[in-house]
Amino acid sequence: MLEAVGVISRYLQSAMAQARYDLVGPGRFLAEIPELGLRVEASHLEAAREALQEALEAWLLEALRTGLTPPGLEGGEDPVRARFFALAGEMWRLLREPPRPVPEAPEPQKPEAPEPPKEKGEGGKPRKPASLEEWLKGLGIQVVKKPQAEEEEKEKVLTRLALFLGDRYPSLEKLYERLKQSLSTKRQFELSLSEASQEEIANSTQFCTMLKQYALLTSYHYKSEERRIRAKASTEGWVQNFLTGGWLERYVAEKLRKFLRSKNLPHEVGVGYQVTLPNGDAMELDVLLRVGERVFWFEAKTGDFQAHIAKYAGLKKVLGLSAKESFLVLLGMDKARAKELSALHGLTVVNQASFLEVFQEVLEGNAS
Repeated sequence: MLEAVGVISRYLQSAMAQARYDLVGPGRFLAEIPELGLRVEASHLEAAREALQEALEAWLLEALRTGLTPPGLEGGEDPVRARFFALAGEMWRLLREPPRPVPEAPEPQKPEAPEPPKEKGEGGKPRKPASLEEWLKGLGIQVVKKPQAEEEEKEKVLTRLALFLGDRYPSLEKLYERLKQSLSTKRQFELSLSEASQEEIANSTQFCTMLKQYALLTSYHYKSEERRIRAKASTEGWVQNFLTGGWLERYVAEKLRKFLRSKNLPHEVGVGYQVTLPNGDAMELDVLLRVGERVFWFEAKTGDFQAHIAKYAGLKKVLGLSAKESFLVLLGMDKARAKELSALHGLTVVNQASFLEVFQEVLEGNAS
């Protein structure tokens, strides 16, 4: 453990050795580490150096919290160092999770009452599924392909990237839009951050570093003097699918899992069921969720949705779900417009920042 901690100390020293300092005006000193997108100002040189050191330490802690291992800190074949980073990641996970409630003492058992008749949803559909697959089959929907989990390490990496992008989307919106546009041309893209906030610069450069580290970007360079990003995305199919929309499905599913685990609620999440509807139409259901006896359906769109929303409204009826149980998550959608779309199309339209709060209200029966 001490060896791994020594590695972190040396990493901080090495990063600070790459720092640049400039006098930009009377009583204004600039300190930056361009490779990490860190940039601070202070009234004198020593204050600038101390502020940059604090910014670097905060950046490193945030990187370890999100599971990112910065270049130069990779564990390689050293099992002690690898174990240290695994324990650090587990520590952050435990700190983020709310404390579990102490279970109450069980009440004395009462004689079992006769089982009440099964509830039925819209159209008389059964509403007490033993599993998502059984629920679909009970609706006359054929499951063509079940959700397939990726290799464990790949799952962790993609989920980590999805959570980073989803949780920080307002400051990453410009970067993501340029990245997505470049996927169709398969060419390098540029993004100027000259008018961006420090938060936008830090998050954009860190996200690009993560994408480059895992080869979702084949090239990436940040010019601190120009505050300009140059990068090129991989052309591999799974990378394209993830960056164009698969990440949002994964984000929705993981946020739901974390929330329900924090509430100790039994649940089942299925991402990407490929099905054939009773009328023969082929469909893919982005996220299905079963909580006890209730089923919820989430579709996630990062781009144009207008051509699909009527289809979703019709599919809601086939699934026998109410508007409150049928969610359409639209990336960056304005809340006021989402409310209007909900009323017009009989779905619960939300954005990536609000869907979990709205779902909780529905689950607890507080939705209007």
